[in-house]
Amino acid sequence: MDIELSDQQLLVDRTTAMRMLGLKDPRTIVRLARSGHITGFVACGRWYFNRASIEAFARGE
Repeated sequence: MDIELSDQQLLVDRTTAMRMLGLKDPRTIVRLARSGHITGFVACGRWYFNRASIEAFARGE
C-alpha cells in the first residue's frame, strides 16, 4: 500500500504557524495548542504544529 503525501508540509514550526495566523506573541500559539484549539507538540525543545489544524483554525472551523 503506497501512501501519497501532498506537496505541502504536514508540520510547520512555531514561526510559520504564527505567520499563518497573524500572531505576534509566541505565547499565544503555544496557548492555542495547550488548550486544544490547534494540534501541536514539542520535539527537541521546539514546537511544531499540524498545518491542517492551523488552516482550519484560521477559517474558524
